[in-house]
Amino acid sequence: MSDEYRPNIKNALDAKNSQSSLSFQYDTEKLKQENRYKVDGQAFPEKINKFNWGACIIPPIWGLFNNSPIACLILLIGLIPYVGWLLAMIFSIYCGIKGNEWAWTNKEWVDLKQFHQVQRNWAIGSVIFEFIVIVVMTIAILNTIDKYMQTL
Repeated sequence: MSDEYRPNIKNALDAKNSQSSLSFQYDTEKLKQENRYKVDGQAFPEKINKFNWGACIIPPIWGLFNNSPIACLILLIGLIPYVGWLLAMIFSIYCGIKGNEWAWTNKEWVDLKQFHQVQRNWAIGSVIFEFIVIVVMTIAILNTIDKYMQTL
């Protein structure tokens, strides 16, 4: 333990002679800031503070499985009339920016390797999911256009 984190304790003899109790002084705000992200004693690594594609592409599903329910707010934001879709897109990007931090903080991980593997799987899975959604929507739109053209 470095000296800057050790409590300031008055000399025991001085404390006994002055009839005062021992004094402990921690810089609690500094400790909270430095130790806010812990995984088996490891602080939040800056190198994983990158964009999280899983959190950006499918925030509600990603949020539920990564103990980050804040990402589910996108469902409510999208319901706002007229501008909901735009706000939902902005919030989706925000989820991508903060995703790794939320996942690291809110879920227990064995190590950094496991964290990277799980988030990579989320990125791949979200891209596949988005591709399937686009294909299904394209087929539905083409089918609707075809039915409309037949009625003319």
